[in-house]
Amino acid sequence: MQKNYRDCLEDVINDKHSGAWIVTRKAVSCLEALTLELGNGEAATLMEEIERAAREIMRAQPAMAQLVNLFNIVFITMAKEDSGEAVVLARKISGEVKRFNETARNAVRKVAALGADLISNDNGVLIHSNSSTILEIIKLAHEQGKIFHLLLSESRPIGEGRVCAEELSRLGLQATYFVDAAISKGVERADLILLGADSLSENTLINKVGTRAICLLAREALVPCYAACESSKFIPGKLGPRKEQPRNPDEVWDAPPKETTVENYYFDEVAVDSFDGIITEEGITTPVEVAGRIRDKKLNSKLLEMMK
Repeated sequence: MQKNYRDCLEDVINDKHSGAWIVTRKAVSCLEALTLELGNGEAATLMEEIERAAREIMRAQPAMAQLVNLFNIVFITMAKEDSGEAVVLARKISGEVKRFNETARNAVRKVAALGADLISNDNGVLIHSNSSTILEIIKLAHEQGKIFHLLLSESRPIGEGRVCAEELSRLGLQATYFVDAAISKGVERADLILLGADSLSENTLINKVGTRAICLLAREALVPCYAACESSKFIPGKLGPRKEQPRNPDEVWDAPPKETTVENYYFDEVAVDSFDGIITEEGITTPVEVAGRIRDKKLNSKLLEMMK
């Protein structure tokens, strides 16, 4: 049974464990439920609720460019629609978000195929957090019969590494799990590092906190390090997420001494040239090659205003 719109919205807002692709798929389901529930009412009411949902989702998931690009398509569709009929607008929005979702799915499949080619038998492959795109790469390499060992980070403060370990266990894959402070031990044993992305601009990749440290360690240890990022996560730097504010300190330490201030962050900003390559659906590209494609992206004016 399909969830109602409000339940779908809360699911997107409160998801702290999933990668960008999974969260975006949830947002697609949210928009589909919304258009279904309000499609027989007033067009103005439907548009107001979509704008409210976009504002709440992007406030809760500020680092995920894929969500921005999804809502950009929705806002462009609303701006072009002049029939004034909610049922027509709902049908068009539903069609656009389904198309976006299918395009993203196909992109992940292509990224998975390219990423799996990087994995060889007997490799130690280090991954971080719980990127759904990286998991697709790992699944495909496993299905191809390759035998390799995974090195996982704890991924504090939420601990997505545990969620990832459970998923890998269901697939029958062997893994070694490191606390974040000991991830250098994992890098030393790695032949390849695969990292996800929540957004990619001309110069900066945003991903789970700890990504920058892993990249620096990889460079020191001369371990190849790649980021997997579909083009739906591209966003020009000037339009990208605002600087992250500290999150709930209780997730790190719920009763610290009163003299101690706990700062809790979810994301890292990493220089794109920290990676040996960016795995996109169009191939494994260099940071310089991908920058030109990102600069050409444009966003709807109303969405831009909402993001300020």
